[in-house]
Amino acid sequence: MSDFYFNSWLGWRSPANIKKMAAMFAGALVGSLFSLLSLSAWASQPLTLPNDIFEQERARYLDVEKKLLTYSKRSVQHLDNDIYDLAHYPLYPYLLRLKLERTMSIRTKREVKQFLEDFDGQPVSYGVRYKWLNYLAKNDYRSTFLENYRSGMGARLTCIALNYRLKEGESEKTVLHEVDALWLHGQSQPEECDPLFAKWKKAGMMTPEMVIKRIEIAAKEDNRAIISYLKRQLPSDKQYLADAWLSVTRDTSRVNKTALFPLKNTSHEAEVIVWAVEKLAWRNPDLAGKVFTRYNDKKVFSNAQQHVMRRAIALSYTLDRLPQAHYWLELADIDGASEDIKLWHISHLLRTKKWQEVVDVIDNAPASLQREENYRYWKARALEALGQTMQATVLYKELAQERHYYGFMASAHIGEIPSLVNTPAPRDTAAIASVAKTPATMRAVEFFRLDRNTEARREWYYLLAHLPDSKVTDAGILAYEWGLYDQAITSFARSGYWDDVERRFPLAFNDVFSEKSEAYSISKSLAMAIARRESSFRSDAISPVGAAGLMQLMPGTARYVAKEKVSRSELFKVNDNVEYGVQYIRYLMDKLNNNPVLVSASYNAGWRKVLEWLPANESLPVDIWIENIPYKETRAYVKAVMAYQHIYDQQLGGNENVFPQLTRDMIPSADAVSTHPVTGTLQLAPR
Repeated sequence: MSDFYFNSWLGWRSPANIKKMAAMFAGALVGSLFSLLSLSAWASQPLTLPNDIFEQERARYLDVEKKLLTYSKRSVQHLDNDIYDLAHYPLYPYLLRLKLERTMSIRTKREVKQFLEDFDGQPVSYGVRYKWLNYLAKNDYRSTFLENYRSGMGARLTCIALNYRLKEGESEKTVLHEVDALWLHGQSQPEECDPLFAKWKKAGMMTPEMVIKRIEIAAKEDNRAIISYLKRQLPSDKQYLADAWLSVTRDTSRVNKTALFPLKNTSHEAEVIVWAVEKLAWRNPDLAGKVFTRYNDKKVFSNAQQHVMRRAIALSYTLDRLPQAHYWLELADIDGASEDIKLWHISHLLRTKKWQEVVDVIDNAPASLQREENYRYWKARALEALGQTMQATVLYKELAQERHYYGFMASAHIGEIPSLVNTPAPRDTAAIASVAKTPATMRAVEFFRLDRNTEARREWYYLLAHLPDSKVTDAGILAYEWGLYDQAITSFARSGYWDDVERRFPLAFNDVFSEKSEAYSISKSLAMAIARRESSFRSDAISPVGAAGLMQLMPGTARYVAKEKVSRSELFKVNDNVEYGVQYIRYLMDKLNNNPVLVSASYNAGWRKVLEWLPANESLPVDIWIENIPYKETRAYVKAVMAYQHIYDQQLGGNENVFPQLTRDMIPSADAVSTHPVTGTLQLAPR
């Protein structure tokens, strides 16, 4: 941090004060050095945050922070000494930020500039530039705004910047070319953009092509209001394109109305048809197929557009398990199609036991796909079903050396114990101590101590993004030893060091899981596998839909199993969250005949949805049923939980190995499921 920064920031300009500041700064450096040396010792502390060397400073920090937030703007000006007394404390930059935000004015522009330079890209600076630019725009400080503006600040500030550049005399031709990106947006733009759009239009840059492109974007974002406005910007012979978009966005089945598509502007009409057919396919694949065939025969579509529509129609039939699926999957599974079409083609063939076709589809897949674990596993399964045992065994043995769901399934098929391939990352004490000393690490730890986990993780992510690749694994070891398990998992994932099984699958909150699992007669390895998949053992995790805590429970689910009111805050307490999570697993186990596959699928998607996915008339092998789960997320979830359960069983020294049972189990058909007349429990065919 520059001398100018401290002088201008604190307002100390006399020689005496500069000497005083220098003495304080020296003291701060000594304090920082002591802190960093202490941090070096933290790396040896197992499964706990490092020794608390900042307890007194933390209390003072909270006091100064409160003052900065609550004092009047005039009084805040007198807190400089209090702030600087904490210059050696890791969260000191956050006090500087608070002071800056409370006193922000044109008179502090040098301080703002210096702050943004000193902390450029660091979490403490996030949002400061945005607030500063809004202040400058509000007060029409044109030149200072342009000095501080950076691209990517949002439409409003971008339009203000472009308007200012025009007022400053920059070439209109240069500036207006940057308006294209603002125009091509599905929603109405801020009013600050209106003068730009007017100049852009006057300059002849609002071409029919640009208007049509924006109509397409708006239609796909379901913004019909703006389409009506844009229609008026088109010449009369092209306004029917806006009408076509308006019609199909109201009801996709109207794509069947030939009057909407006179094929006068084929490429633009094709965009409407493709969008509507893709949407329509999910509710009426018969009609979607009819429309596709009509216009495809007229050579209306590009190859890419054909792939989009064929995929939607094929998957709609496949997920509904309709007989037309076979024809449309073969039509869709061609060169250039998306990978999921080939996977669903294979899944459909597995469900219908067309083993030779499975082999043929895999053999015709690109070489890169054939090397993927799922392709190798299903080829082995198909060869085994065709009686080609030796070829199947070769593939199974190769897969059995790998640590994933398919490798574990392959091991079970040949009677081997699944391989964990556990190779702990070497512990370099000096390298770990070096990571512990970084300012971002220190700030992250302090925020964790303050229970400000969002800010803590933001600092940790910044740390990982700026560490040399060679040190990211060291950060993972450090986080593991401090008990920051989700950060350890994140760090190992970022470094690509996959073989440190112990640290990537930590026995987090071991005693809690032991107690709760025993109380509800639940496999501890299953409970830990679900927690690992749900939150990576992050106790304060919250999903976009409101699932909370370690085991990602909805408050309603917790209330249901607990049979009492459960607050959101309780779900962030490890003991309570695991209690309700394990209780819910027990509930699902009772309902689903202790079938771990159906239970894990139900934990993710809900048991009612899972019952809809049961095969209609006859049971299916577990692995084939999993491969045909309609939701991609649930499909991946079940595979992960089954693999994680085995890993945790091995970590815990157990011998549960669920995979041999999975190779023998069948998922019952819907016909075989009944409901107990008294308890309402589902009765499934025996495992």
